[in-house]
Parts: sequence; structure tokens; C-alpha cells
Amino acid sequence: MYSCSSDSDNDTGEPSPGGGGSGITSITVTASSNSIELGGSVTFTVTANDGSNVTTSSTILVNNSTIQGVEYTPTATGSYQITAKNGSLTSGAISVEVTPPVITALRVESTETSIKIGDTADFTVIGTDAGGNEYTITDSATLTVNGNAITGSRFMTLTTDDLVVTADKDGITSDVFNLPVTDETAPGTFQRTVSLIDATGGWCGWCTRVSYGIELVEAATDKAFIVAAHTGDPMQNSFSTALIAQVNPGGSYPTAVLNGTTEWTYPEPSNVAQVTNLATGTTSRGLSVNSMVVGNNLQVYVSAAFAQAMPNAKLAVYVLESGIVSSQANYTSYYGGVDPITDFVHNHTLRHSLTAVLGDAIPAGNSGAGQKYTQTYDIAIPSSIADRSKISVVAMIIDNTFDIVSSNGGHTGEDKDFE
Repeated sequence: MYSCSSDSDNDTGEPSPGGGGSGITSITVTASSNSIELGGSVTFTVTANDGSNVTTSSTILVNNSTIQGVEYTPTATGSYQITAKNGSLTSGAISVEVTPPVITALRVESTETSIKIGDTADFTVIGTDAGGNEYTITDSATLTVNGNAITGSRFMTLTTDDLVVTADKDGITSDVFNLPVTDETAPGTFQRTVSLIDATGGWCGWCTRVSYGIELVEAATDKAFIVAAHTGDPMQNSFSTALIAQVNPGGSYPTAVLNGTTEWTYPEPSNVAQVTNLATGTTSRGLSVNSMVVGNNLQVYVSAAFAQAMPNAKLAVYVLESGIVSSQANYTSYYGGVDPITDFVHNHTLRHSLTAVLGDAIPAGNSGAGQKYTQTYDIAIPSSIADRSKISVVAMIIDNTFDIVSSNGGHTGEDKDFE
């Protein structure tokens, strides 16, 4: 008589992983918490359908990306989708919500230990939770400078008063952060620059020759400051009309003028050196320019300095916009010879003048040897400007014959100090 046991050879008391047959047929993933604060960690457990713990033989995925181990520390707030895999089995998804930390203290910092008048300070707000963990929460805090709430985290100082800065969030206020402000000192000599005023229009098919030449100039030097004054197209305005009347009274197009009085020699792309040569060496007058967008306003700081006296000096400050896409006639072989260029990008376009177009007189007491003349402007961004991220500001020192002896400027947010 023979008999056999009903037990299988695999009767070890442990389920067979991988699914199928008499082994595990499903798995479930759970989290140690379904909601944590940013900075905290969560641990995952994987359980088979027979109740056994198969965590060590499983893989955890967070938002479809595999993690190492079973503990995860999120780096941002939001909802995270968690799944697990074991062999050919995949669990259903669970969610873990990561909430902002509960901040118990704030601190204001800056990389600068002091700044000059006319410069821009950048502030960072650090939040600390009850466990001593720190987070950068600048975007969600409100900064106050000298008693006034500011937009964003940048501030352009227009006086020599030290900056007294605090941060607020959810009823918590930081300690005071002090940033000293010093006066601006001009050097004895200045880097020579060149201004280039381009009288142009979208209808002017030969004007692309100057546009191409300007691109070559910009590739050759960063000391050239370009103003494109348009006529006869949608970019024309009263400021461009007045500037063209000064530099191109004969109405010949294209016309590009260097330093207010010298015509750029034809063919302009072959005479880049004529422009760059004017931006070499030193001069006795210089400019410091800074500008920034604050909400719907444009703030500008300009300082003109004189190592040598300049009677009858004037200051002109222009607001420009780049990146304007508009049709451009093209009678040249440049830009592929396409005519018209329907998506031509117009840069350095004159949109507004903060002074008289031909300049405001600088008081005689501010244009003597060793003197400075400082002006600040705070205006609503002109409605003609389509993209405020493409605004730049150019300032010029001009004599009474419209000879431009110095120029400086740049994109908003750039501190262009004396050089």
C-alpha cells in the first residue's frame, strides 16, 4: 500500500511572489502618512493579497519615477502619485499631499553688504519651521523697505538713506535687516562709447542693410547704444518723428547717424570699424544708468558725471523696446533676400522719451569739472510697449549742436555703472 501527502513541495508558509498560479495575485501600497509638510519624509509599505509584507522585494514609484528604498522626501509642495511593482504585479495608485511647512520665524538676507545710490538690491526671505528646518519663501512673503511694501524682491535705491527691510508672511514679521547705501563715486576718466541712431521704417526696403550692419556692430562691441526711430509704420510716434527731424532732415532712407552728427558710411555692413573705432579710448564725461520694472511702472536712475566742464550740456533719456515682430520690406540680399519679411524682429525701437527728445538742459552748477547731475524717473509703462520684459533705457549727454559725447544704458534690471 502506498500513499502521498496532500502538501506541496513548496509548503514553506511564504507566498510565491510574481503573481499567477498559487502565488500572489495582487499587491497594495500604503504610506506612513497621506499628508506631510514640505521638508518631511514618508515611508511606504507593500502588502500582498494574502496579507504578507513584500516591501523588500518591491519597487516604489513616485509620479512614475522609481525611487531608491522605501523612504521619500519631497522637494516641492503638491500631490504625489505613488505605485508599487512586484514582479509582474503593479499596485493601484495612492496620493500623498505635500503641504507648505508651518513657518514660525522669518529672516531677510542679501548677497550685498552695501550698495551705491542708484543700484538695485536683491533680497531673499528664509522661513524656519518648528523643527529648525529652513526654506526659501521669497515669492510668498511680502517685503517692506523703509516702511513701504514693495513689489517683488528687488529694490532700486534712489537716496543715500540706509535700507531698513523686513519680511511678513501669515502674521509673522522678521527682524529688521539693514543694508547700508553709499554715494556713487565717478572715476576721473570714462570708457568712450558710441551712439547709433537709425532712421528707419517697415516700408523701407533698403533699411535692412543698416539692420544687418547693426547686428555686426553688436557682435563686435558692447559699447554701442542703438536707437531705432521709425517713421511711416505702426512704430512711429511723436518722439521718433522729432528725433528723425534732427538726424535726417533731408528724409533720405536709410540713414544711420553716429554720435548725433556723423553719418554711417555706405555700405554700412562693410564699415563696422567706423562705429567701433568711436567706442575706443577714454573721455571726460560718463553716465551711470539703472532701470527696473516695478508693477506697472518703470523706474529709472541716471547720473551724468563730468571730469571736465561742459557748458550747455543736455541729458536725453530714451525708453526702447526690442523683439517687436512686424513686416519689413527688403530690397537687399540680406535675410535670405525675402521680400517682404513678414516676421522681421525690430529691436531698439524708440517708444518714449523721459526728457525732451533733444535733451533737457543740465544746470551749469552740475556740469562743471568734478560735478555730477542725477535724475530719477518713475512713470507708468507707456501703453505702446507690448512686452515689458523687452524694455531697455538709453541715456545720452548731448551738447547744443546735438553732438552726443557719452551714452550708456541697458535692459531693465541691469546696473550700468560708470566705466
